[in-house]
Amino acid sequence: MRSTKTREAVSQIFQAYPEPLSLSDLFKYLKISLPQTAYSTVFRIVLKLEEEGKVVRIDWRERGSRYEWADLPHHHHIVCQACGTVVDLDCTLFKFEEREVAELSGFSIRRHSIEFEGICPECQKR
Repeated sequence: MRSTKTREAVSQIFQAYPEPLSLSDLFKYLKISLPQTAYSTVFRIVLKLEEEGKVVRIDWRERGSRYEWADLPHHHHIVCQACGTVVDLDCTLFKFEEREVAELSGFSIRRHSIEFEGICPECQKR
């Protein structure tokens, strides 16, 4: 895919936002600087960036897919069930190795994702 102003803006938004973005969020941010952009264009750009390995899709069942820049260190997420706030968790908190899981399960592991859900400190105060 050729480099366009829209593709560059999408890449910059992903790099600027530390939390995973839905396509709707990304579209909303993009419309600020490029108001003529179509949602379908954003969709195609994100799929292409995912195909190129530049963004990673995170599938959150009922919340749908989110995307984040692939160059981030490997991490997991904790999501507030009340307000939707997403916080990255350092994966060194987890004491397991993919290799060990593969050996125990017999699976050839391609990737993994761990997501926690709970109530954030701000929502607990309410």
